[in-house]
Amino acid sequence: MSEQPDFSTTPRPRRPPAREVILLGVGLLALSFAARAAWTTRQEAGAARDRLSQVQREIGTLEARVRAFGARGAGGELLSQAAAAGEAPPERIVATLAGALPDDARVERLNIVYGEEISLEMRVVARDPAAWDRTLERLEETTSLAEVSPGPERREGEVRTTIRAQWRRRR
Repeated sequence: MSEQPDFSTTPRPRRPPAREVILLGVGLLALSFAARAAWTTRQEAGAARDRLSQVQREIGTLEARVRAFGARGAGGELLSQAAAAGEAPPERIVATLAGALPDDARVERLNIVYGEEISLEMRVVARDPAAWDRTLERLEETTSLAEVSPGPERREGEVRTTIRAQWRRRR
């Protein structure tokens, strides 16, 4: 007959300390968060790839339209305007003007005409004649503007007038 083990002397399986159980739980939780973040990032990357291919198709379509315009003779001007808009987008022009204006002057209206030259026409309001003089001086000193020419003005109180200028293209 086989001998039966004596359970009173056999060591019991040791339970891990509570600290180790908590750390294991925290580790598993962190692993699940990381897996979720990786999954979400992978989905976003797929969506970005899909959007990129869609934009590339749109670019191809637009390039074909530009070539068709060029074949009809109107494309040269259109391409020139597109190049000018790419070189001096409205955001850059507005930022340049905002940086040049003193605090007591503002542009009420801005008209940008893209063509062989980039023409600007702005309606400017200055608090007083001194602010108007500072505005005109700063606009003339701006390296991005050429041929700054103010319109008629009244030097009583607030000065409102139109200024025309050319945007200097980078060569």
